[in-house]
Amino acid sequence: MKKKVGIIIAMTIISLISIGKGNHPDPVLRFNSEGKFKIVQFTDVHFQYDSYRSDSTLVILKTVIKNEKPDLVVLTGDIVTSKENTEKAWLKLSNILIEAKIPWAITLGNHEAQFQLTKEQIIETVSGLPYSLTENGPKTISGHGNYVIKIQSSNSSKTAALLYCFDSQMGFHPKTIYGSYEWFDFSQIDWYRKLSNKLTKVNKGNPLPALAFFHIPLPEYKEVVGKETTIGSQGDPVSSSDLNSGLYTAMIKSKDVMGIFVGHDHDNNFIGCLRNICLAYGNAAGRQCYGTIGRGARVIELYEGERKFDTWILKLYECNRDSDIWFPAINRQPRYFVTYPDSFKVPAPVSK
Repeated sequence: MKKKVGIIIAMTIISLISIGKGNHPDPVLRFNSEGKFKIVQFTDVHFQYDSYRSDSTLVILKTVIKNEKPDLVVLTGDIVTSKENTEKAWLKLSNILIEAKIPWAITLGNHEAQFQLTKEQIIETVSGLPYSLTENGPKTISGHGNYVIKIQSSNSSKTAALLYCFDSQMGFHPKTIYGSYEWFDFSQIDWYRKLSNKLTKVNKGNPLPALAFFHIPLPEYKEVVGKETTIGSQGDPVSSSDLNSGLYTAMIKSKDVMGIFVGHDHDNNFIGCLRNICLAYGNAAGRQCYGTIGRGARVIELYEGERKFDTWILKLYECNRDSDIWFPAINRQPRYFVTYPDSFKVPAPVSK
């Protein structure tokens, strides 16, 4: 039986490799007839090839996609951490999304390129697969996977919302005087500012509602920890770069990004708001990574024509890698539900 399963998996992977650079059209994203667009964010899957623990994580992906029926799946880094058969691992995980016929995109974390494939090779592997919207991005800027995804209006081809995807760079090994993690390069920030400005001009000077996705949180995340309106688990310190190169400031000035969604810190799934930009974590999905808050996903729902979104966390499994705990969560109902911007409005102080 195991031999037959292995043959089926091998044939699927060979098929995906042959399809990889096939002539399939890119999926078109658009708001539905009710003016909504749903995104599922998976983060820190830490998938390893030929591992039953990693295969358990694929159940989360399948279950959430089946139940939520998203318009797009975004995986925000540390997706595949397979020391061997790295390309096969990427293709096996990708097949879950391809079989679901769901558009999907990735941003890279700080671990993927530590194994058999470089960042460029990873992007090349997944960018040509069916339903994938992943791009390498401009070769003139730092990193791999800096690109924008456009969401069309429900009743026309006009762009109604944007999703910016960034490469949040790698960690330093060993740690240097500059800290543990690299920072966003000025070339990436310049690319974002110019692109945002261009798209705003096309939209008659009105910044389009936008979200941003990447892996390592910005230093500004530390400012929302413990705030009255911050909601969700805050079990890890914010592991950002020590140096702040100014991406958040660029987003403030550009006025399009409403929320930033990251991963990296497995015991965090909180969302807070700082100067009208939400700073949010997804929820780790991997069984083979540290963390005790459970495994699941974040769901985000945009509203057409509004600077508004709803978001919540889904917890599907209790998990503790070190104690080998893995069982279904008793309560799988949505948790930590918020609406931007209403949930983050603080009442004005009453004057005496």
